[in-house]
Amino acid sequence: MLLKQKNVSFKEYAVDKTRGLKQKMMHRSGGHTVPQIFINDQHIGGCDELYALERNGQLDQLLSL
Repeated sequence: MLLKQKNVSFKEYAVDKTRGLKQKMMHRSGGHTVPQIFINDQHIGGCDELYALERNGQLDQLLSL
């Protein structure tokens, strides 16, 4: 919802519907919960981390790169 409010386009992958995609996500991110968020190929973490970046004033800077 936060990314939509900021008019940021993003791609969402349903890791539970494509065989092997969840394992690929876990390997790439090191996380096992969803969502796992990447901005410009940088792993941010999950939803809590995304909102923490917003609270700290760092999200807009990452999105502008």
